[in-house]
Amino acid sequence: MTLTFSTHENSLHSSLLQFPQVPKMASAIPGTNPRTSKTRYRIGDIDVEFPYQPYGAQMAFMSRVVSTLNRAVSDGHCHALLESPTGTGKSLSLLCSILAWQQSYKAKNMYTNLSHSKPNPKAMTDPKGHGGGFVPEEERSSAQQFEKPGPSQSGENRKKKAAPTIYYASRTHSQISQVIREYRKTSYRVTMAVLASRKHYCTNAQVHGRENIDEECKLLLKDRAVGCVEFKNVHKVKGHPSLQKGGCHEAYDIEDLVKVGKAVKGCSYYAARSMSEDAELVFCPYNYIINPVIRGAMEVDIQGSIVVLDEAHNIEDVARDAGSVDIDEEVLNKLQMELEQLCPLDVLVYQPLYEMIQDLLSWIERRKDKLEKREFQHFVSCWTGDKALRELHEANISQQCFPILLECATKAIKAATDKESEVPHLSGMAVVILEGLFSSLTYFFSRNGSHMVDYQLALQRYVKRDVGHFGDWTHTFSLWCLNPAVVFQDIANLSLSVILTSGTLSPMNSFSSELGLKFGSTLEAPHVIDVESQVWPAIISTGPHNVPLNSSYKTADEYAFQDALGKSLEEIFKSVPGGCLVFFPSYKLMGKLGKRWRETGQWSLLNERKSLFVEPGGGDQEEFEFVLKGYYDSIRRGNKPTFGRNKGANKKLTQSSFTAVKCAQKNNTDGAALLAVCRGKVSEGIDFTDDNARAVIIVGIPFPNMNDIKVSLKKKYNDTYRSSKGFLSGNEWYCHQAFRALNQAAGRCIRHRFDYGAVILLDERYKVGRNTAYVSKWLKKSIRQYERFDMSMEELRSFFSNVKERVSKKMVSVSQCSDTRKKIILSMDHDKGFTRLKDQNLDKSDHQGQSKTYEGKHNSILTSQGDLDVLRLSRMDVYADHSKDFISIESTPQKYTRYANPSLSIALSDADPDISIVKETPCTDGIFSTCSPGSIIKDEKSCSTSTTLNDGNRIIFGYEC
Repeated sequence: MTLTFSTHENSLHSSLLQFPQVPKMASAIPGTNPRTSKTRYRIGDIDVEFPYQPYGAQMAFMSRVVSTLNRAVSDGHCHALLESPTGTGKSLSLLCSILAWQQSYKAKNMYTNLSHSKPNPKAMTDPKGHGGGFVPEEERSSAQQFEKPGPSQSGENRKKKAAPTIYYASRTHSQISQVIREYRKTSYRVTMAVLASRKHYCTNAQVHGRENIDEECKLLLKDRAVGCVEFKNVHKVKGHPSLQKGGCHEAYDIEDLVKVGKAVKGCSYYAARSMSEDAELVFCPYNYIINPVIRGAMEVDIQGSIVVLDEAHNIEDVARDAGSVDIDEEVLNKLQMELEQLCPLDVLVYQPLYEMIQDLLSWIERRKDKLEKREFQHFVSCWTGDKALRELHEANISQQCFPILLECATKAIKAATDKESEVPHLSGMAVVILEGLFSSLTYFFSRNGSHMVDYQLALQRYVKRDVGHFGDWTHTFSLWCLNPAVVFQDIANLSLSVILTSGTLSPMNSFSSELGLKFGSTLEAPHVIDVESQVWPAIISTGPHNVPLNSSYKTADEYAFQDALGKSLEEIFKSVPGGCLVFFPSYKLMGKLGKRWRETGQWSLLNERKSLFVEPGGGDQEEFEFVLKGYYDSIRRGNKPTFGRNKGANKKLTQSSFTAVKCAQKNNTDGAALLAVCRGKVSEGIDFTDDNARAVIIVGIPFPNMNDIKVSLKKKYNDTYRSSKGFLSGNEWYCHQAFRALNQAAGRCIRHRFDYGAVILLDERYKVGRNTAYVSKWLKKSIRQYERFDMSMEELRSFFSNVKERVSKKMVSVSQCSDTRKKIILSMDHDKGFTRLKDQNLDKSDHQGQSKTYEGKHNSILTSQGDLDVLRLSRMDVYADHSKDFISIESTPQKYTRYANPSLSIALSDADPDISIVKETPCTDGIFSTCSPGSIIKDEKSCSTSTTLNDGNRIIFGYEC
């Protein structure tokens, strides 16, 4: 594929469309925001606008996105697996490239429709009746392959789509908020929507904040006498000027839409759902895409769309959970009672369902005393394949009668969710249970029963343990999906392209087999930092007095290990400034160690070094945020934490949280330490920038709990079908789960180009080669081992005594390179008769989310991310909250003149390989910082440098002479 080198600020892909030359103004590009229009880079066959000068890793990332989508159009489907370390600008690169591709596709489709138009022969006799002789033919354009009618839209509405819709999904709402902040930095503005639950969106004061908000909302909508005023004003939210093109909330977040809803007394929840129908870009949590029940309830139509799953390192678990169900016997009894009451109303719908639940309860009664003992107060029996089918048949759930039951369930659920219906129906909780049960059974019986071997039918009998006391015996019916491909293949088949991305996908070779997906493009991008000088990764195998550190189940209970670990952390806390994140394999081990340290006085010694905070177990978000705020405050405000609570808070904190806070209230400590768990909330999607995490300490290896029956069943399943289905062995899968969690925790340390810190692995098992084989590539090559604890502490202190100076020199070097680059650009502008704007206002968001504007004091333009990093670090003392430290340029109107910008062009090979690994070195000349294992060629005519990657793709960068 031969591509031209373009330096025009804004051309409407004239080489593709053959349109007359348009003025080179930012507003000439459809779908872009003129206020943030930046340098454009030619990648493949499209122009991508990027707000800063991109790193080499970002260019490689964007080229992969573009080539994946191009192949998806030509081949029908193409999927990508893209890893780029935290702090490399992954989300911004993804958004810019994917939106540029979408806008380019729309432009191409517009030209295709025009070029395929020709005079209608009937116009010769009746010109007026046939458009003056120019009427497009009734033939499908290439875009119409995305316009198949979906479950939530008619074919007529679908034909309005000029390009595939982009669904951008992440794990949590806070991660979605971070991505939207990145979207605001781009020059692209398209119709968008953010899907979320009623819990986040409800603006009705009578309903908001209630435990059963979904049910309350539905009841209020059915009450015609009272009704919901906010629901009647949905149109006021949708049509609010601030959400329209050019409005202050054009790129809005959940909070923005809630503010608008409250201002106009309208329903933000249903407004968001309505806006998603016509949106070109939809943000949502994972389960809105992965879970078929939620996808149907929210009317999310992914047919022919582009699905982006960010933070996808745990997507295998999410898919398995989406195909599984667990229902307590008590819940089944309540469901049976509801169905019994509804039988007289519609016996054909509710009677079969009532009998099904009754037979299921009878089966549980017959089986519950014959279960096998697994551990203390826990009995379980499992069946798979034909054995599972026989057990379900005994409960009168057979493959023959299931279609009838499914039809009845569908009608019952529809009656309950119909806002216009006034007849009695199932409660909201009953609908959730019925949906979950039939979703899993549908997968179980699908494809003529071929997925029966991918499931485990289980019945458990155990004692429920509530906080502080034991509960009663509980019986749980479960249908567990062990093969995530059962769920994920439907998503891959429906969509045009699925892009899985994360900072820590490694180890990557399990995704293809587990998800049943062939990835046409795979990338492991390098880090943008100099790992050798900015990171101190180390394995410490012994504590003080040469006591081995080994947290395996064989030694974790030994006091010698527990005491040595406590002493080791105390010495590390002495050497590390700011904040430390300490990750444990499980809450159980963390609690056991905390108990021992309190008994021996070690806890107090640790707390004297750094204020201690403990990640709370469970799902209480308010409690978690309270602890996290205390940790940040302890680091930020001179280690004098204040613990004020919101006046509206109505939940009590657990004793463990109060203990952590009480321990933290000291003024003589240096920073703080947050004790957390791998796979917990602290390890996922929270930005611990700069002093918030100068060290990440990982205790032990975070293997999944072998006592978890689902873990042992999964290992056995993989061993059984390793050959026939191409799975990893059970042990390989088990190791992958551990090191993916480790890599995710380690990624909390480095968050931007000038960040620095230590990653410390505290366990002697890391000395064995196989236990570091799966560590992220950017980190693994620099890991050092220490046999003596005192030597490791000496090196750690040396690192932190010098690293600030090294990073400062790098900042100065980047700043000087940037000045040189600007002089070159200004010189080029002068030669070409253009004038460069020299002052820009930078918009900064503070911790409270209020906008503060700082005017640039230097007559220069921030043209690179390095410039922004330098500016941000030089103003550390001004901005209190480093955890939300970012600069947004989008809100300040700027004037642009026409001048020749440096451009970059990437030629994409049609024969795209499966895997591409790009290497990157620190900036030496300030112009660009990409290096490759391939050849480097100097083009004397254009004064540009060409780098050929492993796959033969050619990256050309530099400035025109």
